[in-house]
Amino acid sequence: MWGDEPQLQAFRERLKLLLVAHQQELNPEKLTAVEGDVLFHQGESVERLMLLTQGRIAVDVHHGDQVHTLAEVEAVELLGEVGFFANGKHYADFRVVGGPAELLAIQGQALLQAMLFDTDLVVEMLSLVSERCRRGNQVIAMLLNGIEAVHDDAQEHLEQATTELGGVHFCIARASRQLQRIHQQLQS
Repeated sequence: MWGDEPQLQAFRERLKLLLVAHQQELNPEKLTAVEGDVLFHQGESVERLMLLTQGRIAVDVHHGDQVHTLAEVEAVELLGEVGFFANGKHYADFRVVGGPAELLAIQGQALLQAMLFDTDLVVEMLSLVSERCRRGNQVIAMLLNGIEAVHDDAQEHLEQATTELGGVHFCIARASRQLQRIHQQLQS
């Protein structure tokens, strides 16, 4: 979600191969969605997962009256697996942006069946979810460093934190700019 690390690229390639190998059991449905379509809504039960094969998807999280775009993901990306393996509910809205998107929809139960007989598929899913958690924890740590730097009036640490946050993703970069503004306001 936050960059094209070699590990994620390797996962994407292996996932495509595994989906081809399990095509008969998974019976994926080809879908085309237009800009603005919401594929999944936050809080809905996860009935199926989708593989984004072409296009871009925004991941929007609702918190009270606020909506925050956490990321925009591009093909090839699996959508819905975090909620599927966590609590069975989508943690965000998945909205098509930047034009149409092509996807393969896979029923969750079919994926679980395929995973029963393919340890490689299980390992790849665990790897993907673990990597997303790891990167999320890194972002939380960077945000906490930035907040602490503002609190301590530590300009050098704030600059370091905001530089790191600026390289993550546009919504996190926006948060880093807000930290800088807060710091400037506190100094006034």
